[in-house]
This record gives sequence, C-alpha cells and structure tokens, in this order.
Amino acid sequence: MDTPALATFCLIHGAWHDGSSWGPLVPYLQDLGHDAVAPDLPYHDPAAGFEERVQPALEALDGVDGDIVVVGHSLGSGYAPLVAVARPGSRLVHLCPRLGPFAPPPGTPRPFRNGFPFPPARPDGMSVWEPEAAVAALYPRLPPATARSLAQRLRPLAPPAGDFPLPGHPDVPTVLVYAADDECFEPAFERFMARELLGIEPIEIPGGHFPMIEGPEALADLLDRLAHAAFAS
Repeated sequence: MDTPALATFCLIHGAWHDGSSWGPLVPYLQDLGHDAVAPDLPYHDPAAGFEERVQPALEALDGVDGDIVVVGHSLGSGYAPLVAVARPGSRLVHLCPRLGPFAPPPGTPRPFRNGFPFPPARPDGMSVWEPEAAVAALYPRLPPATARSLAQRLRPLAPPAGDFPLPGHPDVPTVLVYAADDECFEPAFERFMARELLGIEPIEIPGGHFPMIEGPEALADLLDRLAHAAFAS
C-alpha cells in the first residue's frame, strides 16, 4: 500500500518563467515524502486576469484532500494567496517575493536592487527578455549551461487584465523566505514587508533569487520543516 504524502506543495513560478523552474526541487520534496505540483500559469496572456492566471494551479490541486502548502516565488507570491484562499486550511510561503498586488506600508524601502536591468516594456505593456541579458541579470550564480537553458525558456510577461480580487493579504498562516544575495530584490525590502505588511519575522537563506535551482536540497529541507511545523497536531 502506498504511503500517503505528508503534504502537497503547490509551486507558483515567477515572472517570465514556467513550472519547469521548480524541476530541480520536486524530486527532493518527493524524497521527503511530499507531493508537488508546479503548473504553468498564463502570465503571458494579456486577456487573463488574476483569477484566470491561477486556474491551472487550482486544477492541479483537484482531488488533493490532505495538507497543502502554496509556495509563491517572486511575482508568483502575488498570485499564491489566491490559491491558498481557494483551498481553506492551506499554508502559504512567499519565496523571494515581490508581493506586488499588496499596498506597501509607508516607508517601504525600494524593492529592486540598484540598477537591476528589467527588460523594456512594449507599448502594450508586454516585456520580453533577450536570452543573453537574462543570463547576465537573472542567473549569474548558476552554471552557464543551466543559465542558458533557463533563458531560452523564458516567456513574455503581460500585465494582468482587471484588478486584484482580494482587498489585502489574506488571513492565511504565512512564512516569508528571502535570499541574502538576491539579484533582484533588496533584502531590506523583504524584511520590511514581512514585518510591516505581514506582521511576521522573515527567514533568511543564503544564495540568490532562484534557491529552487541553486540549492534545491536545502530548500526542500526548509520547506519540509515548515510543513511539519505548520501541520503538527
């Protein structure tokens, strides 16, 4: 008889990426007794609003009856709460988050690293990375072959249609994890948002903006500990 999974992790990818960005992490979660789903969200579709963009995640969780941990990476941290509130009893982890849809508290530090070279937006708001620029800006800590492979998979990013459907961050048990050497976001911004917006103490991990690729085993161990703590009886 198969042993039931300890928890199911719903992994919400960030801007320009797809679910394959979680690929290195999933086997480590499975080795620890968990299930994981990493759907592709249609961030590239300008006709899709926030709720339409999380629909693939909700469909991936159809039939899951056990404990669920929704992990939103980077821009995905703005979409992950919509999944968590749709599955009552879920837990939420913001990983190197942007928390874009939520109003920043007064005095919030600048979010982005000084000089971070975002790809230019077209008149319709769509943004697209050139692969060489993405390798240099997003993946300087990764092996060159891995960085090139990731850059080739990047998709356009379109602004979502419509407004964010929640009035604020939901009342869901939440953890915020940030990376000490994040290439995109300032650690001071992450700490401030955790304490002032969410009212929690953040967890710092070493490394850069893509811990699921740079250090998947260590991240799996952390998520495993968080799940055990969250669902301890």
